[in-house]
Amino acid sequence: MFKWRRLFLAIIIILLIIIVQARNINVESPFRGLLGNVVNPAIFLTNKVFSSIGNVWNSYVNLVNVQQENKEYKKLIDNLTLENALLSEKLSQSERLETLLRLYRTYDFKQMPANVIGVSDGYVKNIVIDAGDIDGVEKNAPVIGFQGLVGRVSNTYATTSEVDVILNISSNVSVMNSRTRVSGIMRGDGEGRLYVDYYDRLDDVRVGDVFVTSGLGMLYPKGIRIGKVSDIVSDNTGLFQKVFIEQSEDFYKLEHVFVVKSNSK
Repeated sequence: MFKWRRLFLAIIIILLIIIVQARNINVESPFRGLLGNVVNPAIFLTNKVFSSIGNVWNSYVNLVNVQQENKEYKKLIDNLTLENALLSEKLSQSERLETLLRLYRTYDFKQMPANVIGVSDGYVKNIVIDAGDIDGVEKNAPVIGFQGLVGRVSNTYATTSEVDVILNISSNVSVMNSRTRVSGIMRGDGEGRLYVDYYDRLDDVRVGDVFVTSGLGMLYPKGIRIGKVSDIVSDNTGLFQKVFIEQSEDFYKLEHVFVVKSNSK
């Protein structure tokens, strides 16, 4: 009885294998007949397993290749970014030099270009330029920038010079209102601002008026731009009023300047 059960079970298993093979059209059939019915499904399953393993391996290899390509692309992007930054800086420098050239042609006095190589801490009181005695720089020589007056040379050395900018409280510049032609003395207030002292209280000065050097005192040539009026403080009991000026030149971004040379040089 037990033998019949085993035989019956074997027959059932064989029939199930045959049904599975018949329902799956993807099963390859290298063997025919009853042997094929028994062996082919096993071969099919084996192929499926090895095919899945192969697909996983190929995916891993592709992932490694993609990661390597990403590294190469990132390196290329970094190189292009650096080249773009260098080109942008060259373009910016070229534009600044063109501005300097236009500035050089604007004034009729002798000028010598110089680069700013040092700036004082806090609000700018002094700067250092890369031109000195051997370049013919003289003490008290005026220094101008892209937008207007910077200051004057306070000390000279062999290859460098110190410049006191007009924000310095010891700075005294004779200036005038380009609209009304009234003059006054401009200096720094010790807090990074400019103001004109001893300015005629009766003058019709207005916010937005442009101030330039007056040429009085023979230190600074006439007509160099200073800035625009930002505020006016009047004293009804006095003879003068105080005029605050927003300077045209940004001393925190100075890179190139011109040193005004005397006519004897």
